[in-house]
Amino acid sequence: MMCRFFILFFALLLTFHPNSAQDNKRGNVWYFGYNAGIDFSATTPKALSDGKLFQREGCASICDEKGKLVLYTDGLQIWNNQHKVISADIQMGGDESSTQSAIIVPKPGNANVYYVFSTFSELVCVTVDITLNKGAGGIIDRTVLMRNSTEKLAAVRHCNGRDFWVIAHEFGNNIFRSYQITADGIQQVYVRSKIGSSLDLNKSVGTLKVSPTGRRMAMAIFGKSKYELFDFDNASGTVSNAITLEHPEFRWAYGVEFSPDEHFLYVCETVTLLSPILQMDISDPNPAKILSSKVEIGRPPESYYGALQLGPDNKIYVTRHGAKFLGVIHEPNKKGYSAKYINDGFKLSTGTSGMGLPNLISAVVREKSSVSLSQTKDCNNVTLTANVLPANSTVVYEWYKGDSLITSQHTAVYKPVSSGSYSVTVTNARCSEPPVHSENVDVEVLEVIPSVQKLECGLVELSASANARIRWSGQGISESDNALKKVTLEGSGVQTFNIRVFDKADSTCFIEKKIKADFGICDAKLLVPDIFTPNNDGINEVFKINVVGGEGMALNIYNRWGTSIFINADKDPQWNGKTNGMDAPIGVYTYLFKYKSSKGHEFTRRGTLILQR
Repeated sequence: MMCRFFILFFALLLTFHPNSAQDNKRGNVWYFGYNAGIDFSATTPKALSDGKLFQREGCASICDEKGKLVLYTDGLQIWNNQHKVISADIQMGGDESSTQSAIIVPKPGNANVYYVFSTFSELVCVTVDITLNKGAGGIIDRTVLMRNSTEKLAAVRHCNGRDFWVIAHEFGNNIFRSYQITADGIQQVYVRSKIGSSLDLNKSVGTLKVSPTGRRMAMAIFGKSKYELFDFDNASGTVSNAITLEHPEFRWAYGVEFSPDEHFLYVCETVTLLSPILQMDISDPNPAKILSSKVEIGRPPESYYGALQLGPDNKIYVTRHGAKFLGVIHEPNKKGYSAKYINDGFKLSTGTSGMGLPNLISAVVREKSSVSLSQTKDCNNVTLTANVLPANSTVVYEWYKGDSLITSQHTAVYKPVSSGSYSVTVTNARCSEPPVHSENVDVEVLEVIPSVQKLECGLVELSASANARIRWSGQGISESDNALKKVTLEGSGVQTFNIRVFDKADSTCFIEKKIKADFGICDAKLLVPDIFTPNNDGINEVFKINVVGGEGMALNIYNRWGTSIFINADKDPQWNGKTNGMDAPIGVYTYLFKYKSSKGHEFTRRGTLILQR
């Protein structure tokens, strides 16, 4: 029978809180739709009426780190914080019917430079320096990054907390492109991920969103009745693990957004009147379970929905095309109707809602790595596993026993070979994070070190250093002594003994070792005459072997033809030269002498003797 244990030594903790998915101020001001706007700077969001944007679908805006408006765009033009166009002579890549016409990303390490990405059929990046033209801003570069793009465009913070990823999709295939934005600018060598559905003209429509932590991604596929979920590695920029969610209610899939805690995914169709907002539980990656969790949380009284966007206040805002109100999901981390969706959730002061809301950078909160240790035990086979969050492929592992580094171990799994207190340190190499440490885990592995000490010839002491109950077995070990840590034994020659160590909780679990003990050969000294003369003269009348340090046990005499002619099994036996009462002939005879030493060890000696008269 095997015993198995599982111990989780501490919970996996994330530094972000469900209510702080957007704790910076880059997304504080929105301009969208037909001259509509919102300012989230105060505790209560305020409707704005000064925006110049007049756009049916995709748009973007960005503030500085203090929450002051810097730029906004519809993907065709760029406005500064004075609502002046600064891109009149620049051909951008967006369109009024592009789902995600644009997104704006700050240049890492430079507070004055911003990258405005725009897409419809090609992906264009326009670089803006807001200090040009006496602070009105100006264009310093225009680059076409992709000639055949789709309407899907997203940005997410790199796990290093400084850089960004801009994610777009090629047209006519299933290839995502991830462009890294660093202090050196846009890295021209992008990350290519071939996964998910191939996007054509219609399927290009619909939102692409990255989750608040930057670890998941969702995509609406318009006209094909489905959404797709992915994993996103914001260390490497790769997209992986596609999950397809297909249902008739997703026919004209368009809007998609994650709850702040990433437990739920919210989706909605567009164009179809009175089509609902649906919530799905995505905590389990099984598609059937996700679809079975689908629940309607709201339905518009007129018109149709468009984009869903998580706001700085951790509420999700919903466009209603042509309406004076935005829908609001007030508690998106709660299940079903507890999410509290309200159709007339936010009133616009001027203008009306279109189908789009500002495209914002995801994962503005950086997750701090954490690590825990789990232990499994199958009899004496112990395995330690390091569990790291957020998971990525760039983790470096260092294992310790006490304060000593285990130099040969650099993977997430370690099998200890001895008892002790173990821990692991992990470093996220790609994200340049400081190392994080696990708590210590006490491991008990059955161990025994048997040893033997020769006390004197024929006498040894067996001893064992063990961390659990033991049992000896072997020649001469009694039942009363087999559980002792030290056993004294008499013997001869080399003998093998076994020792078992038993698990405290499971007596069927044990380890066994063997040890050899050399008792030595404790022989007596023999004084053997080579001739005797039984002629009745009183000298050398008998053949006798004297045993020094022992005693004789038996004497056999054989003639030259090998026939036994005399046997004496007395103590200290001897031969008087007679056989069957008659004098044996003169000649050479063979003897076989059996004796034992003072240690009780028995021996046999063979030799020849001469009988002379």
